Amino acid sequence: MIADPGMTIGRYATVTIGTGSRAVALDYGRTYLVVEQRIDRAFRVADEFARSGAAVLCVSRLHPDMIRERLPADGVSAIWLSERPGSVNVAPSELTRLVQKVIGFTRDNERSVVLIDGIEYLSLYSDFHRLQMFFEQLNDIMMETGSILLVALDPRLFDMRSMARLRRFAEVLS
Repeated sequence: MIADPGMTIGRYATVTIGTGSRAVALDYGRTYLVVEQRIDRAFRVADEFARSGAAVLCVSRLHPDMIRERLPADGVSAIWLSERPGSVNVAPSELTRLVQKVIGFTRDNERSVVLIDGIEYLSLYSDFHRLQMFFEQLNDIMMETGSILLVALDPRLFDMRSMARLRRFAEVLS
C-alpha cells in the first residue's frame, strides 16, 4: 500500500497507489472522480499519497480535526466547507475563494494532491453550471501545476446528464 512514483516524463508521471485489493495508476496533472456512496476510498487514496510524502489538501464538510483522524500523516492540510467563521473555513457559496486557496496550495507544493469531499454541499449553494465551471477551473490548475485532484462523488446525488458532464473532464475511479 505504498505510492510508487513510477516513471517521470517531464512534469507528469504515473503513480501507483495500493488501495486494498488492487493498485490504481494515477497520472499527475489529472482529475479523478472517486465514485462511491461513501467517501472511504477517496480518503484511502489521499492517505496513501500523504504517507508517501506528498502534500495533501482536503476540502471537506468534515471538521479539520476529523480530517486529521482520517489522514494522520504529516503534510495534510484541511479546508472546512462551512459558513462558520474561521481561518481554515470557506463558505460553500465562495467558490472563487476556494479556487484561490487551491491555486496557492498547488503552487506551493509540487506534485500535491487535492481531495474534495462535499460536492453535494457545494451544489446547495451553486447551480450545476457554476459548479461545473468550478471543477473545470480546478482541472486546469491540476494540469498547470502537475497535481492530482480527487473528487469524492456519490452517484445517487446527480442525474445522468450531470454525471456525464462531470465525467467529461475527469477519469472515473469506482
